[in-house]
Amino acid sequence: MGKPYTRLDKNNAAILLVEHQAGLLSLVREIDPDKFKNNVLALADLAKYFKLPTILTTSFEDGPNGPLMPELKQTFPNAPFIPRPGQINA
Repeated sequence: MGKPYTRLDKNNAAILLVEHQAGLLSLVREIDPDKFKNNVLALADLAKYFKLPTILTTSFEDGPNGPLMPELKQTFPNAPFIPRPGQINA
């Protein structure tokens, strides 16, 4: 028998926002890029509302990927930020 289902709650959850950068947002094809950005910002707002630990990470910010969405840094000014050098694969 498998492990019993345990409901996710704010005491055992975290949010990792990976590579939400200007240059990469424009590459989204499965959904309109503006809708995708709004979805990311809505997820960020929920994480902030529920006070979930949040980590931000980017790859190659000084290159074509561009910087992290400024709205995310504004929403989480004290969140751990991990700039990765050039590897576009978290």
